[in-house]
Amino acid sequence: MKILGAKIDRFTVLKQATLDFSPAMNIFIGRNGTGKSHLMKLLYAIIKSLPPEESADRERIFQRDLSAKLAGVFKPDDQSINRLVTRTTGRSKATVSVTTDGGQVSWRLTTLGNLHVDAVGPSTSSPTVFLPSRETLAMYEGFIQAYENRELSFDETYKDICTLLSGSLLLGPRLAHARVLARPLEEVLGGTVRLAGNRFYLASADGNLEAHLLAEGHRKIASLIHLVLNGSLLQNSILFWDEPEANLNPRLITVVAATLRRLAEFGVQIFVSTHDYLLASELSLAMEFSPLLKAEERLDIRFFGLSVTPSFAIQTGSVLADLADNDLVAEYADHYDRQAESMRKLLRMKAAAAGIKTGHPQ
Repeated sequence: MKILGAKIDRFTVLKQATLDFSPAMNIFIGRNGTGKSHLMKLLYAIIKSLPPEESADRERIFQRDLSAKLAGVFKPDDQSINRLVTRTTGRSKATVSVTTDGGQVSWRLTTLGNLHVDAVGPSTSSPTVFLPSRETLAMYEGFIQAYENRELSFDETYKDICTLLSGSLLLGPRLAHARVLARPLEEVLGGTVRLAGNRFYLASADGNLEAHLLAEGHRKIASLIHLVLNGSLLQNSILFWDEPEANLNPRLITVVAATLRRLAEFGVQIFVSTHDYLLASELSLAMEFSPLLKAEERLDIRFFGLSVTPSFAIQTGSVLADLADNDLVAEYADHYDRQAESMRKLLRMKAAAAGIKTGHPQ
């Protein structure tokens, strides 16, 4: 399955948005609070709630499962999904329509909490992964049981990813192909990732190292390796990754960018939100210099710039520079301007001090 587009009105901070997605890779940028994570969680909740095609009364099943998934993923007070409608005076409703290559899904949510399904065309047919900004490998041990039996502050994407991490490795040719994708990441870690009992380890020539003892950035890479090797991230799957750059050294950012491209080449549809200039620029380069790449390495990468001031708006482009209101670029440009101005002031001060010392007027 591929998500081709979405039209959203009055859902949380997403007051009005129409988006056409790439079947390969989609990058969301914008300031904090512009709705990047909300957009990805919304799409994730919809795809995860789709019932099998053979199900009877599919609209009722979808309505039930989507209500529960929205409550679990967004965690509004008292599980009240009516709080997800954009706040306004009086009664209102959110409307959401998502188009996939299998059909259209559309529904309405009122401020009274009533969810009405208008269409649920496609069936659930694609493994769907949501990687939160915080790594989950260290918290994996006992997390699912704790989540199901206690009230935790983590939203449901953390339980979902721990469930996927519990999957055993693929077999035969599929595992061999997955290892090709995972090998560059294993080289970065200097070992292989394995699940023993209820704990993850990095197995290397020096022995087994508990996941808890790995750097957090390395745990993120290790999670990605295991998801590839157990089949959660293979052809026709969908990956949502919220802020991959969190706790990653810049050298690992370039590794992640290359891995995202390889996954997209393999047929994984990717949605990423990021505040990182290096990650966004690395992915933008793949579009800017696509003629230098092999045919199979050329991807349709789309950038989306989200903004809520003065009113909600979305810019789109095939490269990072296409986004006119772009904080990732603008803030770095401002940084270099501040650096240049500080250097000019320092030179003037040194020149003035030298002039006073030598008796030359300035």
